[in-house]
Amino acid sequence: MAKKEPFMEETYEDRKLREELGRRTNAGFARLENMEMEAGAIDLPTDETVLEPLSEEEIKRRVGSGNYEAAKDDKQTGSINS
Repeated sequence: MAKKEPFMEETYEDRKLREELGRRTNAGFARLENMEMEAGAIDLPTDETVLEPLSEEEIKRRVGSGNYEAAKDDKQTGSINS
């Protein structure tokens, strides 16, 4: 008995079947893209303000003063890959 490859890509020779699978895939993506946002959710900003540097006070407010002080006084070196 021949062992089947676990991650072998499926191919479809029939053009109508390929087109039908493509339409189903696109419909699935469209369903997710057109979802309504739940109450209280915020949209992620994508404008130029995302690139503005944060002030020390804003960082402290976001992470908490305890976490800010602990990270500020941390003697560990940063990762080479970060």
